[in-house]
Order: sequence, then C-alpha cells, then structure tokens
Amino acid sequence: MQQFLEPCIELAEQAGLAIMAIYRQPDIGKQVKSDDTPVTKADLAANAVLVAGLQELASDIPIMSEETPIPPLADRKHWPRYWLLDPMDGTGEFILESGDFAVNIALVENNRPVLGVIHWPAKNITYYAAYQQGAFKKSAQGVERISVAQPDGLTLAVSRRQKLEAVSQYLNTTFDTVPLGSCSLKACIVAEGKADCFMRIGPTGEWDTGASQVIVEEAGGSITDAEFNPLTYNQRESTENPDFIVMGHPDWEWQKMISPHQRSHHD
Repeated sequence: MQQFLEPCIELAEQAGLAIMAIYRQPDIGKQVKSDDTPVTKADLAANAVLVAGLQELASDIPIMSEETPIPPLADRKHWPRYWLLDPMDGTGEFILESGDFAVNIALVENNRPVLGVIHWPAKNITYYAAYQQGAFKKSAQGVERISVAQPDGLTLAVSRRQKLEAVSQYLNTTFDTVPLGSCSLKACIVAEGKADCFMRIGPTGEWDTGASQVIVEEAGGSITDAEFNPLTYNQRESTENPDFIVMGHPDWEWQKMISPHQRSHHD
C-alpha cells in the first residue's frame, strides 16, 4: 500500500488543480444527473485526471467512480481490490463557492478500505492514511500525524445546509457544533480532533466514506452505520450507503449518546 500512497496524494492534488481551474468561472457546466444530484465540468475534469493516473499506476486494478457507470454486482463482486473514487465530494458546495469540497481516493481490498487520500483543494490540505500506518495531514506547515481528540465536551461536525434537527433528534447529550460542507471533510476534522462526531442523515455513496473510513480508523476513531454496524463495500447491487456515524475517541459512550435508527426509503 505504501507504494500507492505518494502517487495517490499527487493524483489527488492534480485533480484539485483541475477543479480549481474551473472554480468560480462563469460557466461551470452544471447539470443534474439521473439521481437528481448535480455534476459540473470540475467533477468530470477531476475524474479524468484520477482515472488516467490510476490506470497508469496500476492497470490491473479496477476503478469504481461516482462519475463513471457502475458495473453490475455480478461483474465486480469478485474483485480482490479496486479503487473507489469521488472525484469531487461536495459538488453543491463547489456550486455555492463555499470552498468545502474534496477529492476522495480509496483503495478497497477484500471489501474493506485500506488506503485513503482526501485532498481539500481550496485550502491545499491533504489527509491520508493506510492500514496500520497511521493517519496524517499535509499542509503548508508540513506533514503531521493526526489523531482523534480526548473526550472533553462533545463537538459535532454539522452540515452548512441540513437542518440541525435532522441529527440532533438522535443525540442524547449536549453538544457544540462546527459547520462544514462535504461529508469527507467533516470526517477528516473528526480524525484530526477538531470535532468529536459527525452524523450523516440522508443519501450518500460508498465513495463518500471509503477514504474517510481509513483516515478516521487510523486516527483512532470509527465509522459505522446508524445502528452501529460496519459499513459494507461492493457487496450490494446498490452503492448507496445507509445513514452513518463518524465517531472520534472510543472512550466516549457512543451507544448511550446516540440513538440508533434506520433510514426509511422515503427519506
């Protein structure tokens, strides 16, 4: 995995440059996909950079990306490993020009993410981790190892757009909040100890959590579904995630603090 880490960091940064070349331009090519989610020229440009780079890096490893057609489960369920990509997590934030969008690259082996890179183009910050190698943050200040915060007053990373009640209804404790766009960036600030928890209520894809999961776990935290079960990868026809919870330090009594739930298909 180490052989892939540096090339993936470079690729994520190159994809970030492709995104920033389009950011705040008069025509970002916004369209709406069949699932009613937005896509822009920046998503597609980042995808092109990542796919070409990963095919050159390891032509034998299949690629699953949000911005390319997903093969049927029958074709992919036997993949021993594959790349899982969200070329731009937070397209809505890109459109709104908040700066809270990220490039996500994960390597999944035997249905479990083992390498993750998340690049924040607007701030030129990259979070990365590989299984049993620790989690790190690369910025203008250099590279530092990151870890979840010790329990001391719960801080919740929350969406800039979603109503707070969507998540607060499941919390049985008081908390402070840190607003931020992009699922993966909220997971990263839990990993680096700037928040303790992030609850995602609503549709996401496996590419939204693949890279985050490695980084959070290597920083000492965990990601589960909203009933505290492990997330699955490449094991269902649908690549949609259930609601999920990013939890920081294991000393918190998470299962007492958070009420489990299942999302209905009508949400």
